[in-house]
Amino acid sequence: MQPQKHVAGPINSRIDELSKGIKVLEETVARLKEMDLNFQEIQFIIYNYVEKIREGLVLIQDEIVIWANRAACDILGYELEEVINKSAVDLVHPKYNKLLSARFAMVQAGDEIPVGVLWPFMTKTREIKYVRPFSYRVMYMGRPAIMAFFYDVTEERKLNDESTLRAEMLNQVSDSVFLLDLKGNIKYVNKAVCDSMGYTQDEITKMNVVDINAKELKRKAEIRLKLSSSEKESRFKTVHVRKNRSRMPVDVRIRVINRGDQQFILGVVREILPEGLQDM
Repeated sequence: MQPQKHVAGPINSRIDELSKGIKVLEETVARLKEMDLNFQEIQFIIYNYVEKIREGLVLIQDEIVIWANRAACDILGYELEEVINKSAVDLVHPKYNKLLSARFAMVQAGDEIPVGVLWPFMTKTREIKYVRPFSYRVMYMGRPAIMAFFYDVTEERKLNDESTLRAEMLNQVSDSVFLLDLKGNIKYVNKAVCDSMGYTQDEITKMNVVDINAKELKRKAEIRLKLSSSEKESRFKTVHVRKNRSRMPVDVRIRVINRGDQQFILGVVREILPEGLQDM
């Protein structure tokens, strides 16, 4: 029987094809390994970022906290294991439970809601923390969820409340109160200033205090501003000119005060009778 020499050719060809296929497969596996390493690296970067930022991050689905970063736990006053699987609605002040539940439903349904609204949350120790959240609809495990990030504005809220209270108290004072920068630009006045001068708050806070002095006394007003000090209160008499151009003799006390890292001039003004106007 004659040997079948033609058989070797197809076998060798098949082996060559398999070798090429194996090489392609090895290259593909190498690329996949590289992609996996890159993906792990990206995951590591993201994990470190969300765990180190000061803003709280939470993932909420059906009002239940699915995930939270370290900052969120610190702001809310809970450990991570206490926050996970907890109702997010139960974290807010009881008075706002229904309202927050409605907001969650709006976001999860894809509706937009006003951003930056303050919410009073209660910590584990029942301390109220005001937070400013921003929420977005996302998909998690094939279902709608909410990704929310927020930051603690409790101290900011306290400062605003104190400022509002001070402003309300100053508006009850019969004397006119001015807050100026060191160049004399009017930054704030109480209600008594507007009532006595005839200007609105918006109008007068666009002016310089020198401008409301009588023409012949403007130069003295400029000098007194430059000589004002935080060490000693300066007291003098001058004449202010109202919006209707009528003149108003006044007794003025000014002093430099510090607010944070800035300096301002605080002025208290009281109207006096013309015959009491001396030594201007």
